[in-house]
Amino acid sequence: MHSSFRQLKLNYRLKYADTKEAMKSVDHSENSILEADEILNKPLVSVLSGENFIQKPPLKKSKKAHSIPSMQKQRPSSEPLFSPSTVKWNYNSSGEKASNDLQQFHRNPFKNLIKLPPRILLLIAVLLTTSGAGVLAASFISHSHPSISLPDENSAQEALMAMLEPEPSSPPTDESALPPIPSLLAEKTYTIRRGDTLQTIASRFGVREDTIISANNLSSKSQIQVGKTLKIPNMNGIYHTVKKNESLSSISRTYGVDMTRIADANNMSSATIRIGERIFIPNAKLNASVLRNFYGETFIWPVRGQISSPFGYRTNPFSGQRTFHAAIDIVVNRGTVVKATREGKVADTGYNAVFGNYVIIRHADGYQSLYAHLDSILAKKGTSVNQGETIGRSGNTGQSTGPHLHFAIFRNGQAVDPRQYVK
Repeated sequence: MHSSFRQLKLNYRLKYADTKEAMKSVDHSENSILEADEILNKPLVSVLSGENFIQKPPLKKSKKAHSIPSMQKQRPSSEPLFSPSTVKWNYNSSGEKASNDLQQFHRNPFKNLIKLPPRILLLIAVLLTTSGAGVLAASFISHSHPSISLPDENSAQEALMAMLEPEPSSPPTDESALPPIPSLLAEKTYTIRRGDTLQTIASRFGVREDTIISANNLSSKSQIQVGKTLKIPNMNGIYHTVKKNESLSSISRTYGVDMTRIADANNMSSATIRIGERIFIPNAKLNASVLRNFYGETFIWPVRGQISSPFGYRTNPFSGQRTFHAAIDIVVNRGTVVKATREGKVADTGYNAVFGNYVIIRHADGYQSLYAHLDSILAKKGTSVNQGETIGRSGNTGQSTGPHLHFAIFRNGQAVDPRQYVK
């Protein structure tokens, strides 16, 4: 009985000698080879089972030594980790062992790895893990967990703004039903009604607000009064008054608009223009300072300090990549009083993984302001605040390299450079 079992174990070790060599080709760690030898010496122990159960070897009545072919015919009811039925052996015409899957694996360990039975792959993973190569094994056998990274500031700002309730506006227009953009300027008239604002009027006619401002020479939003008649152009753009020494060519270069488009819009038969003449420049926009004067937009600095990171492209201090910074960073000491840049209503407060403690204020005329990395929040959501009112204290919360205030201004959801608005 004992001699049969020893012979069975000897045959088993001879049969899987190539398995041990294949493992050496994957990992040359002495400790792993010793563990592989231990596993091959105790093949009937389920290595990966938490229960660590032991299977009894299949015994034959004959006392004749078991040969490899006889082992191949034997199939225990519960196969060990490496069983004859899971490894296919090939024999040549003389009956000698020619090759097997594991020998092919020895020559090219990764070519046919995916073809090996799952339990063999699991054992390879265990052995690789014990020698410090667990990452490689896991990549073949299991799905790796994705790395978790914080979003950048721009995506975080977009997410914060998306959470806010949008201001009431006209329903979206089906652009597919719109007529083609005209090339010749034409104007309609509209009489302002109760409840109208420049924004709703512009939306109704499908043009920008600055187009109406320019067409009517408006200098202040107080001029938008019930009963006033406005001229509404049929295309976006602004009017330009010709000055001394200007030509159609120079005006075209100033606004970056093709000279032919300007001539077509104004129905010009020649390039001759006169001083004092008002010509329409398609798609041109009013200067930001003109718009600020019209809306009476007076923003103040929320804090006073040095700007460490301006509005625009920069190298992100965390990712090292060149990204767009849609705000300005103002260096201040922790605990510095942060003031509302303009009167408005607190739209949201809270904590964000990127911005830390933050406050968002909604102002008139489609403006919003964001104050981030605060040490403490002193404003409540839904309350109105006056310009210069304390809304929090500066800090270093969230994704921050030091105490500072991340300050952003948005107009109709688009980030603008705060330095062009504050005084």
